[in-house]
Amino acid sequence: MLNSIQYRSSRFGSFFLGLSAGMALLLAQPAIAQEYPKKTIKWIVPYGAGGASDILARLLGEQIGAELKQQIIIENRPGAGGTIGTAALAKAPADGYTLATADNSTLFNNWHLFNNLNYRQNDFEYVATTVHLPLLLIVNTESNVTNYQEWLEWVKQSPNKISYASPGIGSPHHIAMETLSDREKINMVHVPYRGDAAAMTDLVGGQIQTALVGVANARQYQNDPRVRFLAVTWPSRLSSMPNVPTFEELGVKDFRGSAEQGIIMPAGVPKEIVNRWNAEITKALEIPAVREKLEVLGMYPVASTPEAFKSYVDERAKQAGEIIRKSGITVN
Repeated sequence: MLNSIQYRSSRFGSFFLGLSAGMALLLAQPAIAQEYPKKTIKWIVPYGAGGASDILARLLGEQIGAELKQQIIIENRPGAGGTIGTAALAKAPADGYTLATADNSTLFNNWHLFNNLNYRQNDFEYVATTVHLPLLLIVNTESNVTNYQEWLEWVKQSPNKISYASPGIGSPHHIAMETLSDREKINMVHVPYRGDAAAMTDLVGGQIQTALVGVANARQYQNDPRVRFLAVTWPSRLSSMPNVPTFEELGVKDFRGSAEQGIIMPAGVPKEIVNRWNAEITKALEIPAVREKLEVLGMYPVASTPEAFKSYVDERAKQAGEIIRKSGITVN
């Protein structure tokens, strides 16, 4: 993890980066930010309605719209791994009235998976992180594996024979498992699914043997005898699953592997507006009712300054590129 990013715990299990800086920005804005906004704001979600990205945008959009005293319209622009909606943002006016949700795919992975993206990393202002979605390492109990060390030995004894699921090629889950495999010197067979829920269903049913699964889709199975939860990709144990150790506890240092989201705007948006949005996002993520709703969905708030967010994106994109090249991952 970057030195510029610091985690600290809250009673809801959230980890906040640079909160004090974000709140200070809200208290001292130049005139341009004080006059903003004067019209409706559009928030692009590069995925379909009803998913995690959409739910988060609508929840935060409602809170922030009330603070700004302007309507925030959520516009779903799904397709091509988030590239369609992200390309639309890159072409939008840099006036602060269009922003978009960004995630692992649009922030880290797509630069290395697609050859002909019609936008570049410097086409955006990196406003703030919003949430991280931890992943759980889960195994079907027919394996007789009871802990992480046994899982490692089990996989090592059967190279390229054990199958793991993910919600799709190039997904955060896929990249995270390949990262773990690289670090632990293990080899498995990747089986992509159309979504986390489908992967979890087959893991419980024994059609697949292991997977990294999002908390929201795994939670209902934590007491199911057909699967066992071995570790979580989070700095501390989740309050809803206190018996599941972190990878850090198990000796896998600095392995987060989470699905992550943030907010971006077109390059050239005035710094004062970027800072205003950063501060409003930070404030919204501190509201207890918001945090409670997010935790139920397996989302844990993570706020940051724009500068820390950009540095984090640069580092994570570099790491993703190395794993994608080493693993030979392609979207074709």
